[in-house]
Amino acid sequence: MAAPINPAQAEPTLETVTSQVCTSRQFSEAVYERICLEIGQDKLFHRKQWEYIYILRALEQLCALQPGFSGLGFGCGKEPLAAVMARRGVNVVCTDIEPVEKGDAYWGSTNVRDYFYEGVCPWEQFEKHVSFRPVDMNAIPDDLGRHDFIWSSCALEHLGSLQHGIDFVLDANKCLKAGGVAVHTTELNIKGDEETFESQGLSLYRRKDILRLKSLVERQGNVFLPINFNMGDGELDKYVDLPPYNRNKHLKLMVEEKYVTTSIGFVILKR
Repeated sequence: MAAPINPAQAEPTLETVTSQVCTSRQFSEAVYERICLEIGQDKLFHRKQWEYIYILRALEQLCALQPGFSGLGFGCGKEPLAAVMARRGVNVVCTDIEPVEKGDAYWGSTNVRDYFYEGVCPWEQFEKHVSFRPVDMNAIPDDLGRHDFIWSSCALEHLGSLQHGIDFVLDANKCLKAGGVAVHTTELNIKGDEETFESQGLSLYRRKDILRLKSLVERQGNVFLPINFNMGDGELDKYVDLPPYNRNKHLKLMVEEKYVTTSIGFVILKR
């Protein structure tokens, strides 16, 4: 069910990160094990955990996680990323949408304590480096400052439409310093490049949508790291998880009984 693999593209790795798809081989890399320990989690073959590892590894590789550097996260939910960043001495602003009626209480956050994880970073250091602010990703204010890096983890596909997510990525770049790094993850529909799922709550990006986003980012004058669409050829890469989903066998999954999606991450460099 996966999209065909371009034989010219070797399977992506975390050792040398580019814009890439979640594949099973990346879970066997030493860097995956190391960053799992840093976020205080046992390794799961789960794409959400991969997103955390990918974001931290991309920022690490591009030397953005330096003491005294500044980061800004969008739609941060209850991610462990800010705690890792704080432990490395990075100053972080976490944002999430203000609480709404019938909102997702599990993922949503309303204060800085939602990002604190015992054992990842001491509270005294965490409190020193991490702050919280409510922000609507569809209307990013102009007073968030300029940062060394920004990130979002599978948030932009929940903004109302495919175009809303693309507009967010383009607008968020205003929050970067020159030379800054943006790392985002989102949903990739691997069933084809025409029909896809788009709704108020969830939109699945196609390969052509990601390529269009890359073109728009480059039109801004920024750099979008090359995209590796290799989907992997391991047993887990061929497996499509069905509801109720499996916590440790969850790289590709069925949505709406029709679409197969996985996670893709991409990196932007601000010029």
